[in-house]
Amino acid sequence: MTQTGDSVRDGVVWEVLALSRLTELMNRVSAQDDLSILFDMVVDGAADVVGFKVAAISLVVPSGDIEVVAVAGDDDARVELLGRRTPRPVLEAEFAVAERWGSLRFVPAGELPDGSAEGWVSADWTAPTPAGDPDAWNPEDTLIAPFFDAVGELLGILSVDLPLSGRRPDVTQRAVLELFANQTGIAISAARQRHALSERVRLGEAVQTVARIAQEDLDPARVVDVAAMPISAGLASAGLWLRAFAGEDDDERESVSARSGERVHTPVSLVAIARRMAARCWRAGVVAVVGADGHVEPARLWSDDDIAQVRVFLSDAAARSLLIAPMGSGSSCFGYIACTRGPGDPDWTDAEAQAALEMGRDLGRAIRNARLYAVERRVAAELREADRSKTQLFSTVSHELKNPLASIVGHVELLRQEPDGNGDWSLGVIERNTERLQSLVDDLLTLSRVSDPDRPMPEADVDLGEVSRDVVDMFRPRADTQQVSLTFDLEERLPLVRGSAGDLERVVQNLVSNAVKFTPAGGKVAVSVASRRDRVVLECIDDGLGISPEDQEGLFTEFFRGTNPETLQVPGTGLGLSIAQRVVTRHGGRIDVESELGRGTSITLLLPAL
Repeated sequence: MTQTGDSVRDGVVWEVLALSRLTELMNRVSAQDDLSILFDMVVDGAADVVGFKVAAISLVVPSGDIEVVAVAGDDDARVELLGRRTPRPVLEAEFAVAERWGSLRFVPAGELPDGSAEGWVSADWTAPTPAGDPDAWNPEDTLIAPFFDAVGELLGILSVDLPLSGRRPDVTQRAVLELFANQTGIAISAARQRHALSERVRLGEAVQTVARIAQEDLDPARVVDVAAMPISAGLASAGLWLRAFAGEDDDERESVSARSGERVHTPVSLVAIARRMAARCWRAGVVAVVGADGHVEPARLWSDDDIAQVRVFLSDAAARSLLIAPMGSGSSCFGYIACTRGPGDPDWTDAEAQAALEMGRDLGRAIRNARLYAVERRVAAELREADRSKTQLFSTVSHELKNPLASIVGHVELLRQEPDGNGDWSLGVIERNTERLQSLVDDLLTLSRVSDPDRPMPEADVDLGEVSRDVVDMFRPRADTQQVSLTFDLEERLPLVRGSAGDLERVVQNLVSNAVKFTPAGGKVAVSVASRRDRVVLECIDDGLGISPEDQEGLFTEFFRGTNPETLQVPGTGLGLSIAQRVVTRHGGRIDVESELGRGTSITLLLPAL
């Protein structure tokens, strides 16, 4: 009778102490936000309060498997069990054969289904009870306490092994273990809710910051630089690569940062992969992820080769996972956000993926707006320049027309007043000024025609060599009159060019005419036509007056006549080279000029060969 009373008192005392310690522990657990610390507190308490040598917590991972995340009671057990994964079907098979002790699941030794991992067997553990005791604990026995979230989804399991008493837990110990499991589920759910709330606040602040940046009037390069820090902090990334693709008026821009502060190198192949994935993700409206456990999302967008290269990159960078979010607006992808996380970092959550997508949209709008502003500014500048050029054109044309018209009017008056005077001289002056006006009008009409992008260009196969030969022959009498040596050299079997024969002839005329006009007596002009790889090249070289570096900058401007007094003495409209450049540009070619004042000029015309 006394022994029974003592046993009852001991049991009551144990229950009171256990409940007291459990209450204290659960209060501490409920206030804990760090899940790793929470798990350690729970398994330590389960091993100590309930009286087991080993306790472990396993959580359901995204794949559905169960992974051991905390072990208490034995250092060797911690080393062996931590990180062990059990496939979900195996756990369900264990539940199917288990004895139900309330919410607990007990699988006696020998009843574990195939594929189940064996429990922990300590070399120095021996059951304090005789082997024949029906309640003696067998090291291969399995006792599991599942815990769930508020809607009944399995969160994980609390496992215990090797009871200090050597016996299967009694009703009181089972009740305490159930309380541990229930409180663990509640604590994990609460901690996750607090973490989710904190995450939403963090991500919300990051999204708002990026949205504010997107509303500022920044060029694309500044958008990338300013947004990098809040994005890296908001997504809690170990490494960040923020790249804006090159537009018409800006260069490709990348901002790179790392949590460690070390310089991060991005292989060119990874930039190409991120570029492709960003375009695919923008069209699909998703982010791309390469996870730590080998899975990729969305699988349909990844190629095997790209996955292999990314995994090599993650391994070299000591990173755990990669997330790529596109930056875009409308139907256009303008860049990407690429983030990595280290080995100790968590997986990317759906909230983080959504936030990255929103930030990508905001940055895409910012880049689009910045480029539209740049285009608007450029168009406005071009319109101002066009208006200035128009005004200058009117002024120059008026000036160019005024002088010969005044001369013509004056000599007409002389003829009227003195019909029997020196009429031949006046008629000669009128004729020369009329020709000057005719030349000016022809040049203006030609300039208007070759400057109109909507006017179709007549195309034919043109032999530039024969065109140039005819032009040289046309100017040879003038060269002989000015005592200028004019030579021509033509390569045999010269390829043809595609374009307008008349316009190209006009170009060659301008080049040869200028060379002859601005070369004094005794000088030389050499014209040659040859092929150079995929181009037909015409060179016109003279040893005439030459052009100063300052005048070379305005050489192809309409009505430009230069500043050299000797050059200004030679008649001309200043439209020839401007016309020549526009014609050559329409033909897909270019004109290069090399000149030195007083030492002559070399002009090279390059056109695509057929």
